[in-house]
Amino acid sequence: MNPISEDINALIAKFLTAQLSEAEAAELSEWKLASRENLKEYNDFVALWAKMSSLKMLEPINQLKAYSAIRKKTGIYLSKTRWINWAVQAAAVVVLSMIFSGIYNSLNHTNLNPIFTDNSSSQIYQEIKAAYGTQAKVELSDGTKVFLNSGSKLRFPQTFANQQQRNVVLDGEGYFEVTKNIEKPFIVEANHLSIKVLGTKFNVEAYADNSSVSVALVEGSVILQENTGGQNKDIMQLSPNQVATLNPADQSLSKSDVPDLYKYTAWINGRIVFYGDPIQTVVKKLEKWYNVDIVISDKKLERYKFTGTFINEPLEQVLNILSMTSQMTYVAEPIIKQTDNSMSKRKIILRSKNLN
Repeated sequence: MNPISEDINALIAKFLTAQLSEAEAAELSEWKLASRENLKEYNDFVALWAKMSSLKMLEPINQLKAYSAIRKKTGIYLSKTRWINWAVQAAAVVVLSMIFSGIYNSLNHTNLNPIFTDNSSSQIYQEIKAAYGTQAKVELSDGTKVFLNSGSKLRFPQTFANQQQRNVVLDGEGYFEVTKNIEKPFIVEANHLSIKVLGTKFNVEAYADNSSVSVALVEGSVILQENTGGQNKDIMQLSPNQVATLNPADQSLSKSDVPDLYKYTAWINGRIVFYGDPIQTVVKKLEKWYNVDIVISDKKLERYKFTGTFINEPLEQVLNILSMTSQMTYVAEPIIKQTDNSMSKRKIILRSKNLN
């Protein structure tokens, strides 16, 4: 096990003190997903932080000394009227970073188990997010691999030890390759539906803002469940090449045989696939994939179905091809600078070509 770098120590510390910038959050997420070992190390620190939160400081922090140490370490000098709040925040990051570094290096050189383990009923959870316009991959403690599509997040426990089943929560779209364990079922909770498996490969699309939930089974077997009175009740079983669709509006569940599941799984290889899909489905996928807002300004477009496969194509090229093969056209509005100096999301207006 290699010692964790000071830079990562600092990022973890800033995350725990809610001071992480968007760029730093992306860097920390990339490091966590780089290896199973990295994720374990991060979870150890999160567990350590949870335990430390119940401890009392022996002495109050000397802010002046902390600021002086920070100035020497970073070479940053601020005016007297601006440094106090910054110093307090930075001191917390430096102190936590030093604590993490010292504890980790001590554990690393003595080959001891982590100082704190979670033996209580409360479980330490981790959440992984795939930013809009990106995909992510994570390996859970049992070896299960999960691919997350753009704008998706997965919540899962640090470990499945001492649990009767392996529960995770999905918001968005995920492709699961579940490690088989007959004695400990794997359950995905996804927007009004639970998917129970022992070991299999399947895709789940369950964005919170979507009108439906779909489960596509690649291999193995899954059981779909609903929660009634605090208990999960089996309502449907899927075999390979079957797709189940849940409509949350009326809780109706349907099942269909699909010879080719490429449409449901191609995204893990960087492909967007439409096959006879309505414009609403096309819009939702493109919005999440490219992190844009798309408006359907003409209801005539709702009558059309769209088919196409796109491999890492720019958004303009996707829209151009869809326009050439249908009665749709589009207008891309310019990005606008907001009052807080941030930039607005790109907005695309879809219209019918014969719109007067």
